[in-house]
Amino acid sequence: MDRQIKSTPYFSKKIGMLPAGCRMCVRGEKLVLFITGVCNVGCFYCPLSDNRKSKDVVFANEWDTKIEDHKFGQGQIDILVKEAELCGAKGAGITGGDPLLVAERTATTIRELKKRFGRGFHIHLYTTLRNVTAEKLSMLCDAGLDEIRFHPVIWDNSQWNRIALARKFQWAVGVEIPAIPGYGEGARKLIDFLDGRIDFLNLNELEISDNNSSRLSGMGYITKNRLSYAIKGSESAALGLMRYCRSKGCSFDVHYCTSKLKDAIQMARRIKRRAKNIAFPFDTITKEGMISRGSIYLKELAPSFSYRKILGDMDDKKKESLLRKLRDARGMLIKKFDLKKGDMEIDD
Repeated sequence: MDRQIKSTPYFSKKIGMLPAGCRMCVRGEKLVLFITGVCNVGCFYCPLSDNRKSKDVVFANEWDTKIEDHKFGQGQIDILVKEAELCGAKGAGITGGDPLLVAERTATTIRELKKRFGRGFHIHLYTTLRNVTAEKLSMLCDAGLDEIRFHPVIWDNSQWNRIALARKFQWAVGVEIPAIPGYGEGARKLIDFLDGRIDFLNLNELEISDNNSSRLSGMGYITKNRLSYAIKGSESAALGLMRYCRSKGCSFDVHYCTSKLKDAIQMARRIKRRAKNIAFPFDTITKEGMISRGSIYLKELAPSFSYRKILGDMDDKKKESLLRKLRDARGMLIKKFDLKKGDMEIDD
């Protein structure tokens, strides 16, 4: 078996094979399902934004499903399914927060996605070890989860043994941690513990975010250059851990996932897939996956300051009057320029 450290076409490094979930992610085929922002671990490097961190919210990619009072129902499921269809997803990655804190919601979502898209719709999930129980894992496995990824606390081994509970079920088991400069000793101890217990280890390049920047900078962490969110020293830490895995002859596969992979590959390809599925015939899709289109406005609807507030404050009678004007204008332009109906659309 080849256990050399190799470069991938995705700006990352690997030993062995990428996990199935990662192979789909780099093709842009995964729906990113943020199932809750609630977590009871408190990692100092947590990158979640203020509109998600510690809040019980559900997002399908960037689409807020608007749950209220923790009520997750058919309306939210419909949005998840719709977004999966719009981006041509062939699977989903469930993240948080900690999905195990809303285990029933998570299991329901897995079942519904499998029911709608079939057993081949690959679903992986990220979770901490703090809230792991055999009952919760059984619930997720019965729902159809294909791959589970644990996020252990590197400097505290008291919960590492809980990974063994996952081995009782038929799915791929992995561990995913950030490569944190200065925490190499703890990471190596974790690697020693994991050998023979997991299928893969993912090492993520540590990134700075709006929410963790003051915390990380206060600890002496800085970005590797002015154009990057990646922390200086994280890549060398990850490669050092990969060399350690190789020297120890670890049985599991290893993947170092870079900040560039997430932005330039994973997200970019997902955006391009979505753009192709939602574009009108008159749209142009740029190489970045952005949609470019021309817009024609009525004088009273011309964009200005507080444009969205003006639209939001309109009563139904005013809106219907403006829509009639738009429909009349559209009909006139189609006739005047001999266009097809699909050549112009009204944005209600």
